[in-house]
Amino acid sequence: MIGLALLLGYLPMVSYALFVWWLDRYEKEPLRLASTAFLWGLLPAILIALLAEVALEPPLEEGLWRDLISSGLIAPLAEETAKGLFLALLFLRRRDEIDSLYDGFLYGSLVGFGFAATENVFYLIGAGIEGGTAAMLALASLRAGIFGLNHAFFTGFTGLGLAMARLSPRGFRRLWAPLVGWGAGVGFHAFHNGVLTLVSHLGDEGSALVGCLTVIAGDWMGALLVFALGLWGLYRERLWITWYLGKEVERGTLPPAVYQECRSAWRRGFRRWGALLRGDWQEWKRLGDLYGAAIELAFRQHQRLALGEQRWEKEIARLRERIRALTAPSRMGDS
Repeated sequence: MIGLALLLGYLPMVSYALFVWWLDRYEKEPLRLASTAFLWGLLPAILIALLAEVALEPPLEEGLWRDLISSGLIAPLAEETAKGLFLALLFLRRRDEIDSLYDGFLYGSLVGFGFAATENVFYLIGAGIEGGTAAMLALASLRAGIFGLNHAFFTGFTGLGLAMARLSPRGFRRLWAPLVGWGAGVGFHAFHNGVLTLVSHLGDEGSALVGCLTVIAGDWMGALLVFALGLWGLYRERLWITWYLGKEVERGTLPPAVYQECRSAWRRGFRRWGALLRGDWQEWKRLGDLYGAAIELAFRQHQRLALGEQRWEKEIARLRERIRALTAPSRMGDS
């Protein structure tokens, strides 16, 4: 039973996490850092949230008000804060990894998927003990399917807020954006828990059905909103690549063909996989290094010009030299 609970709890969340990481098409976030975000949600965030919830448990008798305060207020505050601690540390220590809104959404959702995976296992074991395998499978379809994206989109708001702060040249926005993002995550989480708590206390089946449909609609609208904002971040990445690398073509730093490939994930994939299928490992690696250097150059140019971060001058010069070396006739001839 425990093995089935682990499978049903972890496999869907790992699959979701890999999908959002794969979707980062231009500058792939380091797998080690992405894995750390998932692992933070998997265990440390769970433990911190549980300790906080136990410490803040309201001294009230069993009933509606105690459940509403506990699940609708304390749990969202504790869990979103525990998950957000990793994002805050990332913002303070590795903020250079946050290049767009999508990066903020990505790291927030990865923490959320890790948190949901462990939480699901606890609930599934309980369902299996009470109702057997059938109850476990039914709950798994609910938690991994209908509500499977919830923790990811709750914490995705926090990540988006931090990304907005990172990408803003204005000091005031850097202060309020993380708080608004965290507050949105807490708010959606509180809405979800609060409505479901009310539903569990309702004796009227009709009212309970309306409540369930309401919370499902709210959850999916929130998930679509945060996902749309993340995709908007990807779209802006493509605009930066188009603009700044276009200037590099004019300078003679970047060949036009490479410029077109950098703008298209499909073209990059076609070139690299073609080299790999031919058994040309060196060309596969060269293309990966070339695309990575070119796209990073576009992002560093944006951070220097749009955000006023002059510290990137030396890095920009280094990336240009790297691109020239990787596109030199001798290297191009290796393919």
